[in-house]
Amino acid sequence: MNQKPAHIPHRLSVPVRVLLITGTAAFVLWFFGLFFSNQFEASSSQVFGISLSHFLFVLQVFLVSLTAAIASYRYYDKPLSLLRTAVDHAKKGSLYEKIELQGDDELTDLARQFNEMMKQLDTLYRRQVEVEKDLAIADEALKYKRSLEEKNLEIEHSKKKLEFIVKDLSLIHEIGQKVNSVTDLDKLYAHLTSILKRYLHIDEFAIMVYNDGKEEMQVKAAYGFVNISKVMKTTFQRGEGISSLAAEMGRKIYVADVSKDPRFLHYKLEDEGKAGSFLSIPLAFKKDILGVINFARSQVHAFSANDVRMLSLVASQVALAIMNARLYTQTRELSVKDELTGVYNRRHFQRMLHVEWKRAVRFRRDLSVVMVDVDHFKEYNDSFGHLLGDDVLKKLGNLFVKNLREVDTVARFGGEEFVLLLPDTDKHGAIAVSEKLRRLVEKQRFFSAGQKETRTVTISLGLSTYPDDVGEIEELVDFADIALYRSKERGRNQVTCYAPPTPRPVKELEGMTKDGTEKPSIKERRRSMQ
Repeated sequence: MNQKPAHIPHRLSVPVRVLLITGTAAFVLWFFGLFFSNQFEASSSQVFGISLSHFLFVLQVFLVSLTAAIASYRYYDKPLSLLRTAVDHAKKGSLYEKIELQGDDELTDLARQFNEMMKQLDTLYRRQVEVEKDLAIADEALKYKRSLEEKNLEIEHSKKKLEFIVKDLSLIHEIGQKVNSVTDLDKLYAHLTSILKRYLHIDEFAIMVYNDGKEEMQVKAAYGFVNISKVMKTTFQRGEGISSLAAEMGRKIYVADVSKDPRFLHYKLEDEGKAGSFLSIPLAFKKDILGVINFARSQVHAFSANDVRMLSLVASQVALAIMNARLYTQTRELSVKDELTGVYNRRHFQRMLHVEWKRAVRFRRDLSVVMVDVDHFKEYNDSFGHLLGDDVLKKLGNLFVKNLREVDTVARFGGEEFVLLLPDTDKHGAIAVSEKLRRLVEKQRFFSAGQKETRTVTISLGLSTYPDDVGEIEELVDFADIALYRSKERGRNQVTCYAPPTPRPVKELEGMTKDGTEKPSIKERRRSMQ
């Protein structure tokens, strides 16, 4: 397809315009010069001492040159200067420069083309900036995408770890709830065995606890052993085996293969020695080491880092449960035990008396109470001091406990008085028990701090029995106290059974003796025994 030729407008160029204006000016000036020459005689007339013809020629040349200069400036120098300035600004990066020219010459066209070029450059620059921004955004988005992918991987990893932790914490919480509800130590160990066996996938485990002096550890709970009865009798001295080492250092010890570690004694059972992995964790409460808990699996390298962490939390719960049970036991003992002698106190005796009384009445069983008083105890204190007197009371309390049944109750009634509660014991049995204790105390020897024997200590005893002597619970202690008073009256160091008083004359007043004096009260009788 033929294209039409571009339309070229017919216009004068800048040089032609300058020449045309200059030529026109020269013609006009020549015409005026000719006019003046005809009016005046050019040869005879003078201006500033110069002939008029010469003056007019010079003036014509000057005006023609001035006209050429003005035309050149107007149509050539000024547009070129503006164009040069715009080009300099463009070199410096300013794409907003615009040349303001009016006209239709080639310099004006050049200015318009320059403006159009700058406009296009500005558009291209803006597009470049936008493209660079888009590239930068895309690059940032790519970086963020990569970062997000990395974060997602980390989150997924953390999520899995968190799931393990939540699972472990749930397990620990459940174990803690179940074991911390048991306050009796013996029941606690049996309960721990049942709970840990149910929740932990462990082939063998054992809980070993220090004795009071922390000289040795003994197995208190165990699971998974072939000969568990022998394991339960196992004790470890300090420095013996991995368990003792873990307890002494206060740090967990993991043996990946017990067949390669000579420290592993397998609870001193040679017939059960076998390969496997072993983990011993101290049972720590604050800074106190109570013992250790041991875990074992038949495979080597069987405990992962997560297993060790979780079992350490289990050990913390076990230690807390043992300590809670110990504190509960100590608190209970402090509330029912006499601080000096270690036997039960009077409040606990009264509680047990009501329990045994109800049982004796309901099942028609015998029930005896024995009151015990240390003879001349005040004199002993005055002679040897209260410290040795306290030592006498401690040893007597220990002697009574060792020589009575577990169902019997030994309590300190007050001062140097003890009271014994003997369920299912008739009068003859109570007499036999009382006489046995009296002889044992009489044979007991007491020494001072310098291992020098002080003197023989004796006791007086009085007893009463249900249903032979009493019909009400309050009478058991009162009648035993009356019998004790009679032992004191008869010379001390003897046993007296309660016997009802002999019949009195009608005229004898209630609460009065035969000689007319008032009978002493129980408190007065006790004071007279001192």
